Amino acid sequence: MSNQIGRPKITKEIVLQAASRIADDVGVSPDVIAIHYRHGMDGYAIARDLEKYEGCDMSMHEAEALDNMDMHVSDILTAAEKKWLEENNIQPPLPIGTRITQGVIEGISEYGAAKYKVKENGCTNPNRWLLINFEDAKPVNPEAV
Repeated sequence: MSNQIGRPKITKEIVLQAASRIADDVGVSPDVIAIHYRHGMDGYAIARDLEKYEGCDMSMHEAEALDNMDMHVSDILTAAEKKWLEENNIQPPLPIGTRITQGVIEGISEYGAAKYKVKENGCTNPNRWLLINFEDAKPVNPEAV
């Protein structure tokens, strides 16, 4: 896995692409939306920034449309991760059952690209797992792998 290009991250291009999906609903250019967006911001916070710094008149309709920015960014990033996974033939470097710092690897996530399902240390809920990127999983005992 060390020779492959790394996992895609949120970039200005991804944010701009997400902003393009809602720009018409908001009546603000994608570039301006992208300038004010930060991961985790809700639509109301983005609308307030647009009003404060750009002089835009935002209504509840625009705030609700802006509320979709995180979802669009996430969707675009997920698609980029799936493409990266396929193009680079990314394989899990650790076997199922390996104890890593966060817990024990119990499977491969069917929802996220190149992510383990990890039963967290001390977790007793049978329906709860952490999703850990392959590259972030560090075995507790590397010699055993």
